[in-house]
Amino acid sequence: MNSQKSELRAILQALALPVTGQLRLYPNEACKVSRLIQEYEQSEPQFLAIWETSLNESQQAVLGSLRHDLMQICLGADHACTDLALRQSARWQRVRVLARSALVTFGWPLALPPQFERVLA
Repeated sequence: MNSQKSELRAILQALALPVTGQLRLYPNEACKVSRLIQEYEQSEPQFLAIWETSLNESQQAVLGSLRHDLMQICLGADHACTDLALRQSARWQRVRVLARSALVTFGWPLALPPQFERVLA
């Protein structure tokens, strides 16, 4: 798998984790919310630059919905950089569902992101 696919798959896996797993991903980060969003914002455009023309409608739709919801978190009041926001925000619950849907749509596993297997084990 090329690096753009691997990076997108890893952040989708991180976004799909239950909140307890997400909170453990970045133990030394003050703002886990910003880190999750930042990693998606970095990997998704790089992936699309190479693969967008080969995506089916379902794949395009789920990535678009996920991008939209993450941007709404950035713009909205629920972007508070707190663990509580990650736990309780309805939009974050939707992001988790969308990330799981994206993984299924791409045929990628609902698993721990490889770089975090040791952290969350």
